Order: sequence, then structure tokens, then C-alpha cells
Amino acid sequence: MLLDIHHQTLYRYDAPANYSLQTMRLWPRSDGGQRVRHWQIDAPGRRWIQQDAYGNTVHMTSLVEKHNAICVVAHGQVETPDESGLLIAHDAKVPPLAFALPTPLTLGDAALEALAQRVFGQTSAPAQASKEALQALCTAVFESITFVQGVTDVSMTAAQVLKLGQGVCQDMTHVFLALCRARGLPARYVSGYLLTDAQHAASHAWAEVWMPQHQAWLGFDVTHNRLVCPELCRLAVGRDYADASPMRGMHMGGTGETMAVQVAVQDGQRMAMNQ
Repeated sequence: MLLDIHHQTLYRYDAPANYSLQTMRLWPRSDGGQRVRHWQIDAPGRRWIQQDAYGNTVHMTSLVEKHNAICVVAHGQVETPDESGLLIAHDAKVPPLAFALPTPLTLGDAALEALAQRVFGQTSAPAQASKEALQALCTAVFESITFVQGVTDVSMTAAQVLKLGQGVCQDMTHVFLALCRARGLPARYVSGYLLTDAQHAASHAWAEVWMPQHQAWLGFDVTHNRLVCPELCRLAVGRDYADASPMRGMHMGGTGETMAVQVAVQDGQRMAMNQ
């Protein structure tokens, strides 16, 4: 599938900022059958490019002149594989077992343990899980968390989200990761884009679980209770949201900050046919 993607992030300040530093994981990955046709990131300031330990392309920009706004636009076309549930080879310096360790956002508690037991049974650390067992886990999270916007933020843990019973794609992914890690199963967070009619949901997050029997990762879109499909474009992977968030930054000065994000994903092949 060919996805045409446009992602704009606009920061505004009531009083000028004297300095800003932005870290951007906005360059789509070229693994798992995904191919970048063309891509561009427009951002003010001086720029550095590097690759982190998870294999993500990271752009960093610094702006040293006084400014009242920062606009970052990432756009282009990405080809995704036509097959759903495609296995993805490991391509990172960090070994898969590192993703079996809990993070502050995916720490377990009694409720998470009870849900893990309901799906996996009493086994404390299975060597591997079948696709069917992981799909059952995906379904359990899907049925436990209702998609509701505006009730959580990026600091909420998996345990807090499960107790609340509401959240967005990021929250459902953290709960899924926490349950996998409660059984010693390596699982990682994926940020990216989704082809959807709902514009607010075009930015997306899902999970990938290490399948040692295949020596590859298998993706689960927990929000939609399904295997990863061609409508998804992978941006970055990490242990949780903190490792894979599309943008993070800091600034000096710049009081009264507001942020507006607009993401649009369209079917590039359909667009070409209509032209």
C-alpha cells in the first residue's frame, strides 16, 4: 500500500523563547518490508542526524534566535507491505531480551498480574507465546480499555490506565506491553501513522512481540484488536512512548506555550487514480 502522509507540529509562545532544542523521530523506518519513496522534514534551526540504539533515525534541531513559534512539517510517501501480520526481522543494537524488562510506564501490579494469569495461566516466564495466545491477550486489553480521548496523558502508567479503563492507542499499547513483560516476553512500542477516516487518530501506536520460534517481531494493533496491517506506517520503536515519541523538546524562555498537531494520511494510489 502507498501512504501519502503530512504531519505538522506548531508550537507558539506568548513571550518569545530564547533557545529551543527539538528531538524528532519523524523519519519512517525502512525495515519489515516498508520502503520510503520520498520524505522530507522541514524545521527551523541547525540540524543534526543520528541513529539511536533502536535503529530509529533521529533529527535534532537547535534554534538560538528569539522566536514566537516553531513549525515542524514531515511529509512524503511510504510503501507498506500488503500482507497483514508480517514478521519483522530484528535490526537494532539493543537485543530483543532487553524489551522483556519493565519500564516506569509498564510496571506491573496486582490487576495486571491477574489479567496476565487469565490469558496465559500461572506460567511465570514462558519461553515463547503462540500467535493465538498473543491475539487473546490483545483481545483482553481491547475489552478492558475503552478508547476515550482527553482522559490520560503521556505520564500515565499501564497500571493507572487499566484501573481507569479508558485511554488512547498509546495507553492500550502500554498495557499490552506490561502484560507481555509480566511473563518475560520481549515486546516493544511502535509509533507511526494510520490510514483512517478519523483525522484525530492518524497518529498511532501499537506493539510488536518477539517470536523466538521465528526469530522475528510480530505486530499487534491493540486499539483495533488486530494484527498489524498495510494501513500502518512505522516511524520508531522503543521500550515505551518515551523512547519512540515523534517529537520531544525543551526551550528557554517562551512562556505560555501551546502546541497544535495536524496529521493527515491518505491512500496514495487512490489519489493518483483521481488526478
